[in-house]
Amino acid sequence: MSHVTFYFFLVSGISLIDELKNALTSGNDIIKMKAVRDVRGLVRLLNHRNPDIQYEAAEALGEIGDVTAVGPLAALLEGETISGVRWKASEALARIGAPAVESLITALSHPDEDVRWKAAIALGEIGSEKAIDPLIRLLSDDDRFVKSRAALALGMIGKPAVEPLIHALRQGDGNMRWGATIALGKVKDPDSVEPLILALADKYENVRAEAAASLAAIGKPAIAPLIRFLKYSEGHMRIEVMNALGELHANDAIEPLVQMLEKADEQERYAISSTLDAILTPSVEQLAKRLYNGSDPANSTPRKEQNRQGINGREDSGDGN
Repeated sequence: MSHVTFYFFLVSGISLIDELKNALTSGNDIIKMKAVRDVRGLVRLLNHRNPDIQYEAAEALGEIGDVTAVGPLAALLEGETISGVRWKASEALARIGAPAVESLITALSHPDEDVRWKAAIALGEIGSEKAIDPLIRLLSDDDRFVKSRAALALGMIGKPAVEPLIHALRQGDGNMRWGATIALGKVKDPDSVEPLILALADKYENVRAEAAASLAAIGKPAIAPLIRFLKYSEGHMRIEVMNALGELHANDAIEPLVQMLEKADEQERYAISSTLDAILTPSVEQLAKRLYNGSDPANSTPRKEQNRQGINGREDSGDGN
């Protein structure tokens, strides 16, 4: 071994003995280390040259759940390694839970988008309220996938995120509003219905589309407020409300929609027609299916068999006798 190699090990803090141990480690060794909760040994393997060993060591540390592994796992997540290993490091941190929250929040600011979105999902799995504001800020990320994962993570946190998300929907930029509508659709809290309805008037089409999708996800609690807004809204927002009611297949909206036809302009008539079609088609299909399935084949005689029999039930010989 050269002096240069020895100096590298000395500076990096890796002893020659550790390097030798790493080189000889296999998957079976990791299983044994996990069984005896050898956290120190597993942490050492996070620096292994083989990503498969890193992956298995990170997985084992997550299963053990020892707090002392948080720092090394966070370093692996943010380090120069393959995406699969990063994912396993973030998953391990999520399994350790609350002690990993601060490290994961720090990772949300990492320059690599792969690190940011993985950290976001891990925070969502932990469900810590401390992560809500940092995740909402991440909704304005330059990377679309990172934004969508931040929205998913906020949806995983659930009810505690609703009020901050509603505030973001009202006050945030276009990216933040888009992410907030997605997250609120994941939470499905009735308190978010009216803010989402107002978002149907947003100047950005993607925000309007996600608001409608989220209202559909919330389901029945959104129907009555939508019908109220249908009566008093106008222009583009009225059409978006109709689209949302169509997505919900809201039978209660049929009568007010029909009443609107008389005074509707051409664009509104088209929207009303499309909405009624969306509401009624599933009902008609279900009715047709019930009618079809309601006939008992055992009690019905096929038409061909009826034609073959005479009027008295005897086989028709064809000669009139």
